[in-house]
Amino acid sequence: MSDRWVVIQLTNKDLELTMLPGIGGRLWDVTFEGRSLLFQNPDLVGQPVDEKKLADLPTRSPQFAFPLWGGEKSWIAPDTSWTGGAPFIALDSGAYRVTSRSNSEVEMTSAVCPVSQLSVTRRITLKTAHSWTIDHAVTNHGSGPRVTGIWSVMMIDTPAKIGVSMKDPTFQTVFGNAGTLVSKHQNCILADCAGKNEFKVGLPNPNGETLVSFGQGGPWMMCSVPQPVQDDHYSHQKPVEVFNSGDYDYCEAEWHSPQATLLPGETLRFQQDFCIWADRDPSNAPNSISTNKEFLSCMS
Repeated sequence: MSDRWVVIQLTNKDLELTMLPGIGGRLWDVTFEGRSLLFQNPDLVGQPVDEKKLADLPTRSPQFAFPLWGGEKSWIAPDTSWTGGAPFIALDSGAYRVTSRSNSEVEMTSAVCPVSQLSVTRRITLKTAHSWTIDHAVTNHGSGPRVTGIWSVMMIDTPAKIGVSMKDPTFQTVFGNAGTLVSKHQNCILADCAGKNEFKVGLPNPNGETLVSFGQGGPWMMCSVPQPVQDDHYSHQKPVEVFNSGDYDYCEAEWHSPQATLLPGETLRFQQDFCIWADRDPSNAPNSISTNKEFLSCMS
């Protein structure tokens, strides 16, 4: 494999985070108790990376005009700002420089995108054996203002369930037909990504918390982001989106920062806090989840 495929790993007991700076500064995998939880595209792993020939790479999803590398990455919202229906190449498939590194933290920074005039910095910090953070920063290097949102997209091995707790459960169909795979419960929306059926839905996120359960009896993961406030506007209307692939064995949990108009030289920041715990040992679950019995029941 080329240098583009060289990974960096952070480890604390049973939790291992793998970064792939050479292709979009990705969080390439989360491994917990020896189990890999994120999707890495088997058709692309180890392939030569020529940013001028990305369309030549193999794919089982020709409806998407970009390579589905895998892992978690920072995209720029809204997707209507993309060129040719694909995320900005320099930010999604380009090599990031490792600008800072320690035993518990890796910071990776992209080149300035020649199309959007944006750059992305991603700092991943392993906090404990059950928690980590991702800090995204997008800077406008152009000569004029730019409407921008940070869009974290995490590709998760299926089967998995993704849920958001809310008092008045509602969701928005973006495309596809989820059928019974997306369901309303008394106090939550649940997306059951159990098979290959392409759909995407948008969800409110009033508490700023998204819960993921992996497989049958697998670990649980929660992502916490700042709670929405009244004046927040999101590039895709909703702060959380769930996508399920009809071609590969993965789904996506997607989180959006509030949209902002960046003036030249300004930076937009977005932080995600993650925690993970085993089903047999819920002691590391946050109180907001462990005390919400109805939410856990519908996710089980």
